[in-house]
Amino acid sequence: MDNKLSSIFALIFILFIALISFWLNQEVKKELLEDAKNLNNAADFYLRNFSSKHMNEAGTIKYIFTGKEMKNYKHSEKTLLLQPKFVKYKDSKPISNISGESGEIKNQGDEIIIKENVILNRLPNNSKKLMSLYTSQLNIVPTEDIVFSKKPVKIIQEPNIEIDGIGMKYDRKENTIKLLSNVKVHYENTQK
Repeated sequence: MDNKLSSIFALIFILFIALISFWLNQEVKKELLEDAKNLNNAADFYLRNFSSKHMNEAGTIKYIFTGKEMKNYKHSEKTLLLQPKFVKYKDSKPISNISGESGEIKNQGDEIIIKENVILNRLPNNSKKLMSLYTSQLNIVPTEDIVFSKKPVKIIQEPNIEIDGIGMKYDRKENTIKLLSNVKVHYENTQK
């Protein structure tokens, strides 16, 4: 009888240890899963008040890219921006600037997307007056000198031209701005 009781006690003890081991294993797995989720939500790197200057082959400034914040998330391959500004230069002088409330860098910097209250200003020079373009999103491809959007745009050209359309492409090499659809032009003749 003692032998049966000790055998039953040993089986109950082994079953108890097995249940505790199973429960402990589940708790550790749950904790590891929560840690992995927290790591995925954290930025891999974070910059405040950043500025990046890009030069051409001759060593003069091609463009300067700045912003209030930059957060990179390796797991999603995204770099998010807060208040980005892109200033294009020619002959060491700024010729245009693009700014917005937020943005994103894609393809390791091959494309910059600026979003929310986006303004592109082509600065005035000897032959052209100030031109401003307003939209909700602009995509910049710095290596190609191309800026494009699929969103509605409004262009205001000093002194009195207003153009609306949906979608646009600005090619700096060709020096052209193309509106893609639903183009409406309002010109006010100020001379009487």
